[in-house]
Amino acid sequence: MKQTWLVTGGTGYLGVHVAAALGATVAGRRQGLGLFTPALAEALAHHQVIVHLAAHVAKAPEAAADCFEVNSDGTRWLCAQLTKQHVLLLASTKDVYGAHADHYPAVPESCPTTLRGQNAYAWSKWLAEEYARFYASQRGFRLCVLRLSTMFAPPTPGNPGGLVSRFADAIRRGQPLTLRWQGRQVRDVLPVTELVRVLRACAALSDAHDTFNETFNIGGGPDYAYSLVELAQRIGRACGRTPVLHLTDVEPAPDDQRHYVSDLSKAGARLGWKPDFDVEAVLKWA
Repeated sequence: MKQTWLVTGGTGYLGVHVAAALGATVAGRRQGLGLFTPALAEALAHHQVIVHLAAHVAKAPEAAADCFEVNSDGTRWLCAQLTKQHVLLLASTKDVYGAHADHYPAVPESCPTTLRGQNAYAWSKWLAEEYARFYASQRGFRLCVLRLSTMFAPPTPGNPGGLVSRFADAIRRGQPLTLRWQGRQVRDVLPVTELVRVLRACAALSDAHDTFNETFNIGGGPDYAYSLVELAQRIGRACGRTPVLHLTDVEPAPDDQRHYVSDLSKAGARLGWKPDFDVEAVLKWA
């Protein structure tokens, strides 16, 4: 059967590019297809593969209520609409691991997710995962949870982006970047084009199994892991600009992982996927 795709958050930072690459129906508030709406419930019934990117991404304490409403309750509502015909590809985050991740050279899916420094955003995404697993077992849809590391994409209007985009924007403007802890924090980066490859692989694998419930860490892995200083320097080379770096000894915040690199062993074995991209080339459009 030909797969039909729907992307929630399809007008967001990653969603714009994911929906275009997959030829998916774009669902979001701007289309009148926001979470909790009858229109989205109706649209879900006519699609097979649901990529759930809609989220409230904010880590400030005052954002806690919105994070739980959108990320947790929104995912619970969405899952309650799904049936055995569906595959749910749920975008989660590396942040669910909190400070546990700092103890791994590369973080496996078995890393604990018990409360250790996570903010409300991270905890709301962990709860979304648990809701999805419960409803998948009750309603019979196939589920894949993707714990995404540092993703980036070309900028689009109204979507400021994440870490890589913020760095790139400041460097192009000649604005200083202030980095805590002398910029020693480590992140593995991955462009949205690789995420699309992962989504296709997950959908293909789920299509071959009547019961499918998997969790994968998805990021650049050890081959594309850099300290924040090195990341800024690489973006500078790609943009033809010299970064203005202000390095401080201020400790990272409790919810700011010091070292995060995805262990991609499981994704490689189950999905047959390994990131493969020219980092300097893709950073040019970050």
